[in-house]
Amino acid sequence: MEALFVLLGLAVLALPIAVIALIVSHLTLRRETKELRASVAELRHQMAMQTPPERPIAPAQPSPEALAAENVVALSPAPKAEAKTEAPQPVWDGPRVIKPPKPEPQSVVFNSERFKALGTWLRENWFYVVAAFSLALSGIFLVQYGIETGLLTPRARIGAALGFGLLLIGAGDWIRRRFGDDAASATAYLPSVLSGAGLVSLMGAILSARLLYDLIAPGPAFAALFAITLLGLVLGWMHGALLAAIGLIGGFAAPFLVGGQSDTPEWLYAYFALLTALGLGIDSLRRWAWISALALIGGAASGLTLAVLLPSDGSVAAFAAYVAGLVVLAVLIPARALVPDHQGPNTIEAITQSVLRVKGRSWPIFPARLSLPTLLFACVMLVLTASQSAQHFWISLSLLSGLTLLFTYWAKPAPALQDHALFSALALLVLIALPDAGAAVRIAMNATLAAQEGQTEVRMLWDVSLILCAATLVGIGAAWHSLRAPEFSGFWAGGAVLVPPLAGLALELSWRPVTLIGAWPWAFHALALAALMTWLATRYAAADAKDKIRPAIAAISALACLAFALSVVLFDAALTLALAATVAAAAALDRRFDLPLMGGYISAGIIALGVRLVFDPGLDWAISAPILQMLAGYGGSLLALIGAYWLLVPIERPRSKVFVESAILSVGGMTLSLTLYQIFDTLVGRGVDSLHWEFGLHATIWIGLTLTQLIRLQLGGAMAWLRIALAALYALFGLGALGSGLILANPLIDFQNIAGIALFNTLVPAYLLPALALGAGAYFLKTQPLWIRLGLAVLGGATLVMWIGLSLRHGFRGSDQMLWQYGTTQPELYSYTLALLLAGAALFYQALARNSDHLRRAGVALIALAVAKVFLIDISGLQGLVRVFSFMFLGLSLAGLAWLNRWVQLRSGPPQQPPSEPDTTQEPDRV
Repeated sequence: MEALFVLLGLAVLALPIAVIALIVSHLTLRRETKELRASVAELRHQMAMQTPPERPIAPAQPSPEALAAENVVALSPAPKAEAKTEAPQPVWDGPRVIKPPKPEPQSVVFNSERFKALGTWLRENWFYVVAAFSLALSGIFLVQYGIETGLLTPRARIGAALGFGLLLIGAGDWIRRRFGDDAASATAYLPSVLSGAGLVSLMGAILSARLLYDLIAPGPAFAALFAITLLGLVLGWMHGALLAAIGLIGGFAAPFLVGGQSDTPEWLYAYFALLTALGLGIDSLRRWAWISALALIGGAASGLTLAVLLPSDGSVAAFAAYVAGLVVLAVLIPARALVPDHQGPNTIEAITQSVLRVKGRSWPIFPARLSLPTLLFACVMLVLTASQSAQHFWISLSLLSGLTLLFTYWAKPAPALQDHALFSALALLVLIALPDAGAAVRIAMNATLAAQEGQTEVRMLWDVSLILCAATLVGIGAAWHSLRAPEFSGFWAGGAVLVPPLAGLALELSWRPVTLIGAWPWAFHALALAALMTWLATRYAAADAKDKIRPAIAAISALACLAFALSVVLFDAALTLALAATVAAAAALDRRFDLPLMGGYISAGIIALGVRLVFDPGLDWAISAPILQMLAGYGGSLLALIGAYWLLVPIERPRSKVFVESAILSVGGMTLSLTLYQIFDTLVGRGVDSLHWEFGLHATIWIGLTLTQLIRLQLGGAMAWLRIALAALYALFGLGALGSGLILANPLIDFQNIAGIALFNTLVPAYLLPALALGAGAYFLKTQPLWIRLGLAVLGGATLVMWIGLSLRHGFRGSDQMLWQYGTTQPELYSYTLALLLAGAALFYQALARNSDHLRRAGVALIALAVAKVFLIDISGLQGLVRVFSFMFLGLSLAGLAWLNRWVQLRSGPPQQPPSEPDTTQEPDRV
């Protein structure tokens, strides 16, 4: 029975060989038939050319058989003729146009033409693919069959698989030498099929010896696989792309088909790396391009599959090192040099040129397009595997920083690889910023802190320092590159001044180092970064005589690190003051060293200062904080902004000046409003009967912030829509507070405790301050549309009239009788009329001084309002001599104002007279 099984196994192994023999014989017969048909067609063509008619005769109608023969001759390809025949006379058909040769296109692997060609080849030659995989599987199944039946010893099974693989390789090489392997031969692709299947069988045998039987140690197994890889490299050079593809696909799939278990499966990553190197090595010699892509895709997929199937700590750690090694292989082997020299544009440069539609743009060379996806895959895998444990986090951190430094130093002569360090640096920042990535490290640190709790001496934990050091090393490497290489120096300088501070910011957001190492140690880390950025600024300033971009961005980074250090250890008011101080320092540096880029930091610093003054800790903190702390935060910021503006006056920085001017207006308004708020809160107290001045102060603050955004609108740019949105939001808050003060908390409608004397009371912050803020906006916003200025003026004027009226009523009635139910007295009514007339006269005076027709019309409107009040309201309330003198004074005032109105009109311009009719009585001019 066992002999029968052996015979059946041999028969199974013989079936592929028989199929191959049939394919060879079939192809041979097809080639011979094709040659015979070509010979027959050639003979017919020669007979037709060598039998001319002896005498001219009338043309006869050809028979259908002759027409068919001629068609066959015309459609048949011209065979190779050994005998010389008369060539037909050439016929001139016009001038020949010689087209210039097309430039050789760059290797593009994944496009529609390649996929179409692959589909066509598979449709015509699919049996080669099936035969290759059948033969490769037969060698692996031979070992498995021996296991299932137990016929052969393990050594015999491995020997049989090795012998079968060598047999296939020998047969393939014999066919290649005997019949050829080019596309014109009958045995095309057959040597590649046999040799590729033989390589897979050899690899499967070695893997089985290691994984199934443990016959050899990992070292000898790796050496054997390395030898097979070298053999595959030689065979790939001699045969073609099909052998390389079969060997790669089968080799990557062999470990998963063999199965088995091993205590140390990590060495399989070295095997996958060898296969990847095999494919890249073959393609570096033959330049097929798609073989390199297949090798890297297969290496990435097989490594990821192994890591998913065996998620042990050792396997995941080996996978992290493996994906980093793939990046090195993808750069090193296609270049065939220890130092890459990839020329041409990099990916970011090419994309930028494509977006800007630059003429003569080109894409990176194929090796650069090969290494970048490999790097991106490695970065994603390193970030994802970091959350497995604390050990994996440190491995990923080390590998990402190492890859960044590698591309910084190693790829310096390769312009096409200059952007690779950017992606690995971004992955490093993402790794630090992701909360889940470093969760295991933070848990271990918290456990250590808990164990040290209560001890007199607590050791500092260095984990945060090591993480920041990794990013700092990347920044130092980028600074070295920017100082040594003139090309892309700005790009590398940006990385030098951005990566370390951004890593510190990521640690602050995700790790909260203050809770792990304390506030002062963490602040010293930021101060160390500030010192490093200052040193870089000095080096860049010494290297750049005219271009001040690099020293400017280094100085900005130093200021940002300094502000961050102050934010860690200072309280709210001190931090706000420190931010304002950095803005003033940026203005001083700009004035001293002529650094226009400092304007960017000034703008960003003012925005950050505004966030702190308005939102965090914001107005709520300022209202409840002690007045001295509030004045330190807001008043100190105002003084720093005034100093910054004074420093910017002598230099041409219009954008920075607009930012600082608007900030001075808004911060000054907030400081005044909050100071009054604190004073009234101390003297009067807050309550339901004091809402009028609270609403007024809030309205003043929000109106000031609205005017700030409207002033900054003149800068234009991409931030215009954001400023419009902020202005609309602030205006909504301001109008809401002002409307609440005019309606809900109006002393005429609801009882309000008006503290103070006439004209110096809580009505001033309630109505006069918002009116002045609106009037200032109407006056200063000269670049805004007229309807905005008129709206501000009308609303401010109405609020001012309300303040005047309420102040007069408070002077006559006091705080207790402000409600409208108490009515009015004759002197009070007379005072309102007098106030309206005086206001109209004041507007007339301003119209005269400014030559403004709008002010004159506003004065006329006030006087008309006063007249309407007299005839509709005052006439029924006045009696006796008061009525007589009131109307007398009104008449004299109106007469005087009418004269003044006429005088203003004549001063502004004489009235146009209608054209007079021509005098027809005069004689016409004589010529």
